[in-house]
Amino acid sequence: MNIIDTHKEGQVLSVTIHSHFNLRTKNKIESRLTPGINKLTINLINCNFIDSEGVIFLHEWLKSGNDLLLKKPPPIFFEILEILELDDLWDLENIIIN
Repeated sequence: MNIIDTHKEGQVLSVTIHSHFNLRTKNKIESRLTPGINKLTINLINCNFIDSEGVIFLHEWLKSGNDLLLKKPPPIFFEILEILELDDLWDLENIIIN
């Protein structure tokens, strides 16, 4: 099984993560980013763990002015945001979807 599945449509890269969101997963996502993609939609429903590498990647993506939607992040995601003091910087109401 792949650790991620991706689908590109215009400027949007949709990703479904089937494992942990760690350095390996981040690298897989980055390898599929092409010029012109400015929106990431990431389905985390099958992801039971996200580490700081995943959160930092997402933060840098947002900081670059790109759009981000996250579906069903694991509880640890919110804990890491709080620990890294990013929870107040992210517009979670517009980023998190069910």
